Amino acid sequence: MPRVSVLMPVYNTKPEHLREAIESILAQTFRDFEFLIFNDGSTDPQVEAVVKSYADPRIVYASSRRNLGISGARNRLLDMARGEYLAVMDHDDVSLPERFARQVAFLDEHPEVGVLHCQYEDMASGRRSH
Repeated sequence: MPRVSVLMPVYNTKPEHLREAIESILAQTFRDFEFLIFNDGSTDPQVEAVVKSYADPRIVYASSRRNLGISGARNRLLDMARGEYLAVMDHDDVSLPERFARQVAFLDEHPEVGVLHCQYEDMASGRRSH
């Protein structure tokens, strides 16, 4: 069983954004994860082609012919997940390399915590959340 299940629904995103998102997950310093990618009825065949271009065995790809919407897609991903922890990833986001290492360490040290989030930076505007 992997420690982390990464849940990433995908719908008609630009190939360059999808590649950047996937590569940011595959570059994590914490390696014990499964990467669940669900194609939520994309009409752009490049979405599937991009995902299938990666040979990493941690990637588990599934798809739907019809669009389920973000909640339906995430529920499908939850059904697939086997990890102790869940990490939500959007198809147009980028995770820093130590994201999972830091999150898993924090959750291991604080079993009373059930949910946490990340700081983010809007790369176009430079705005950050706290």
